[in-house]
Amino acid sequence: MSSSRIAALDLARGLALIGMLAVHVFPTFDADGSASLATQVAAGRSSATFAMMAGVGLALVTGGSTPVRGAELARSWASILVRAALIALIGLMLGYVTAWGGLEVYVILPFYAVMFVLVLPWLRVPPAGLFVAAGVVALTSTFAIEWVTGGVPLLDPAPDPDPTLGDALAHPIGLPLYLLTGGSYPALVWVCFLLAGLGLGRLDLRSPRLAAWCVGVGSVVAVGAWTISQILLYPLGGLRHLRRAAPEDWSDERLLWAPHPGEFDTWWWYALRAPHSDAPLALCIAMGSAVAIFGVTLLAARSAAVLRVLSPLSAAGSMVLTLYCAHIVVLATGLFDDSPGLQFVMLLAAMLAFAAWWRPRHRRGPLEALIAIPVAAVRRRGTP
Repeated sequence: MSSSRIAALDLARGLALIGMLAVHVFPTFDADGSASLATQVAAGRSSATFAMMAGVGLALVTGGSTPVRGAELARSWASILVRAALIALIGLMLGYVTAWGGLEVYVILPFYAVMFVLVLPWLRVPPAGLFVAAGVVALTSTFAIEWVTGGVPLLDPAPDPDPTLGDALAHPIGLPLYLLTGGSYPALVWVCFLLAGLGLGRLDLRSPRLAAWCVGVGSVVAVGAWTISQILLYPLGGLRHLRRAAPEDWSDERLLWAPHPGEFDTWWWYALRAPHSDAPLALCIAMGSAVAIFGVTLLAARSAAVLRVLSPLSAAGSMVLTLYCAHIVVLATGLFDDSPGLQFVMLLAAMLAFAAWWRPRHRRGPLEALIAIPVAAVRRRGTP
């Protein structure tokens, strides 16, 4: 793996981390009822970038543009399964933290772990096939889940707000089904971002032409999906139909930014672009944005001067699991809760400062290093 490819990946992860921090700290809506700046800029897009970069990372550790095969592929499967299990465990433990702190941050890690498992059979698929699969999943998966389940919760009671290890023990079948089809990051839907990232990671990421294509194509997809949504909602009257189906106290702003799957008994729901609604157009906007962001970081990583300036951000991206978990723990304490702006600045400064201090001294972040130990042991032993 070339240093520029890794630097681009770390920069994109760092940007995703900042976006997720902003979404967790600032309210969804301002006092006047309008969507907050954090919601408009980062909601949905930051977590999609986070997931897509996981796909890029999987591609790089399984051969890059030349996928591993044979015994090496089997070892990769085993190590990824171990990594997924440990990430799921960490995520389920964070569920206790969010419950204790009364947070509604919707921890992505348990869903993220299931996405790792889902993407395993795709490790040998060529980039074109991965991009097609990502598009098909984005456009059809939410509809398929609603059609199969009929909107009936598959885990009763559903986690509030996040699943815990106790939920896993109490619902050994129901919780995996919930992670596959429910919550804010249903794995059967959000795996589209990992598939797209896996496809990108199979290409020549050293190519400036590819970076430019990522910026261009990603922007066209995001803007195109937004434009289609705009046409469906306004000139074609979709927003009017949604307003009739929504609760009486819902404003148009909430209709555009807050819905979740199954909240409206109307086909016009699929015209929405609300973050985490998992509507097809919303997924396309998030996917296009993530591809464009990665293209920008690929271009930025080609400049040594830019990398020096952005080194704290790159360092944060190299230990994104550690910093993601740490910021949730800090938020649960209620520190600076009365001043979201100060809370955001203090947390961001602390994350960047810690990462900049830790990175020159250690190869990996603290949690990343802990996970690497059993993963490396599995690779050394071969397939179980």
